[in-house]
Amino acid sequence: MKSLFFGDPSEPLINSIRASATYDLVVEQLRRAIFLGRFIPGDKLPPERELASQMLVSRTTIREALRVLEGEGLITVKRGAAGGLTVLGQGRLRPAEIEVYLESQHELIDSVFEFRVANECLAASLAATRRTKKHLDRMSKALQIMADLCSTPQTRAVTENIAMFLSRDSEFHLAIAEASSNKFLMAAIEESRAAMFLPIGKVFTRLEDNANDHHEAIYQAIKDRNPELAAQTMRLHIEATRASLHNLLPKSRRTRKKQISVPAKKSARRKASASQ
Repeated sequence: MKSLFFGDPSEPLINSIRASATYDLVVEQLRRAIFLGRFIPGDKLPPERELASQMLVSRTTIREALRVLEGEGLITVKRGAAGGLTVLGQGRLRPAEIEVYLESQHELIDSVFEFRVANECLAASLAATRRTKKHLDRMSKALQIMADLCSTPQTRAVTENIAMFLSRDSEFHLAIAEASSNKFLMAAIEESRAAMFLPIGKVFTRLEDNANDHHEAIYQAIKDRNPELAAQTMRLHIEATRASLHNLLPKSRRTRKKQISVPAKKSARRKASASQ
């Protein structure tokens, strides 16, 4: 019987399986928690014993996972009463390094933003019709913290505030995903949020004046149960974030970096921002 699947006939329909070590699964879960901003620089992860109990694995497995995370520069492990498992901040790139880094990552970044448009606009639209007071409260708390962090030039200039802002930004977008009540959208949006951790964290050294743009408007559209406006504003927000990274490149390089597959609106071409 011939296969009904389309694609390259030389490619196998069933791929081989690589068995994963248990510690790899622990690494993935802890790495994702850090990438989603659930732990920010300076925070301590739960102790080994507690992690082993929560994740139902041995302490030996936890130690192996922690060695990987430490090798990746995500945490530091110190023994003793004053020690612990501390999350580290990302190393910031120097201005001369940003161009090279963005050039090397542009395919990943473009793919993530296209993925975000496809999923987050729909999630915002659904959230406007399905949200509850609990969802709105969660969004509102994240909004307030982001507003405080961006309130003055002084707070925007504090490097440590970038991680806190990105953490609350992630919380805001994940709250919208949850309000959509679609588990597939929730998983997709969480995936894209985690994928943006390294590009965003490395290139910005301060919160720009427009870092918090669009968040309040997205929230208001969802609160007002206006699905079309919620989706439209979310698209503007994602395009503006894509443009903020695009604007870090020299002007001579920007001409070949196009906006997300749809025509870009003027409001999407704003100056660089650490907003996601």
